[in-house]
Amino acid sequence: MLTTLDGSDTAPRIWRFVELAKDIVCHVHIIQLDVGWGIALLDARAEHAEQQNRQQFAHELALLQREREAMIEALDQANRLKSEFIARMSHEFRTPLTSVLGYSDQLRELRPDDPEVQRHMDAVGRGAQHLMHLIENLLDQARIEVGQLKLNPSGCDLQELSTEVEQLLQPVARQKQLSLAWWFEGEMPPRVWLDVTRLKQVLINLVGNAIKFTQQGGVNVEFQWHDERLQVSVADTGPGISDADAQKIFEPFRQLAGAGHTKGAGLGLTISQALVQAMGGKIALGTNNGQGARFLFRIDAPVIQQGRRQSAKPLNGSKILVSDDDVDLLELFRLSLSSAGCQVHTARNAAETLEKAHREQPDAVLLDLNLGDDDGASLANRLRANGFQKTIVLLSATSPGDVGYAANDAQVDARWTKPISRNQLIHELAGLIR
Repeated sequence: MLTTLDGSDTAPRIWRFVELAKDIVCHVHIIQLDVGWGIALLDARAEHAEQQNRQQFAHELALLQREREAMIEALDQANRLKSEFIARMSHEFRTPLTSVLGYSDQLRELRPDDPEVQRHMDAVGRGAQHLMHLIENLLDQARIEVGQLKLNPSGCDLQELSTEVEQLLQPVARQKQLSLAWWFEGEMPPRVWLDVTRLKQVLINLVGNAIKFTQQGGVNVEFQWHDERLQVSVADTGPGISDADAQKIFEPFRQLAGAGHTKGAGLGLTISQALVQAMGGKIALGTNNGQGARFLFRIDAPVIQQGRRQSAKPLNGSKILVSDDDVDLLELFRLSLSSAGCQVHTARNAAETLEKAHREQPDAVLLDLNLGDDDGASLANRLRANGFQKTIVLLSATSPGDVGYAANDAQVDARWTKPISRNQLIHELAGLIR
């Protein structure tokens, strides 16, 4: 081979990593000498081994990268499936609970003079509210895990909200012979801008926990508002929380040491902390003057300027169209609205809704988000395209932010999440009809 080299080219020739006998690897250097050519063999075993190691490492790194991409894709798919499950379960739970709560209210009103019926219906209502509360906590924990916890702020009357929560929890406190007091320090603004549902959820979690773990005395809830911030304190006269438990109290599914077989999933404080943080605040645990426990949280609560809320008009004589593919809910809404003096029309699908909206010209249309043959958001936009200018309300068993909640671009006046009580239905609708 040396005889084929061009003698005019004096540049050295190098053959790298030439394998010889007995696993010897070398670099072969061919160098032109004054007379002829010289060959130098340089030991390259260490360099060759290092190169092989680098190639092996690069190969393994590429495999790990592909595995990582596959795992990320699998996790994304799992999160999508989980999100779809959350939305589906939210709908499956809230829809029947709407019927349970609504019809228990109806039965209570049918037998106002029967104390036994009232007690039974109160028990049904408390059980359904407790179940709804557990479901909301479980669904929110799943939303937190997939990063889908979102807020839906609106106008909130703090005194009305506190009254609603007090009426829900007062019977529970009374059963244990505990006092439950609500205090407002200083002047409260008439309405503030925050997520009413989430604040209510936090209050139910904290006050419900305080009642659960208190055997004597009572629970005090105190509201303060200052500089666009709401501060709420929930203090009880229970056994308090040890330093060891205080370090873990906000962990999911955590039950207090020595609490025994208490009701609940151990998610109340975890969810409350996440909701308070989402509302721009913090929650902390303290002591109640050396006795019991005291939870304190602060959240953003800007004042709503006067005029942002429409004055309510009487519903008596209003014409309402309700569209839902659930027969039980259609009948429930018909009963509730009829009792308020409304003329109620019902529809079970999109075609029937469009036809009756054109024929009856109602003052308001209540649309279920999931009609089966169509979604309420698209139907609302079709009604607007057809010239309907009156009030449209979208009702959904899923929450804003959930998969399947296709209502963000709907041309509606309000979006309500089921279950909705009869009083809330009538009160909110009266404020919307124009």
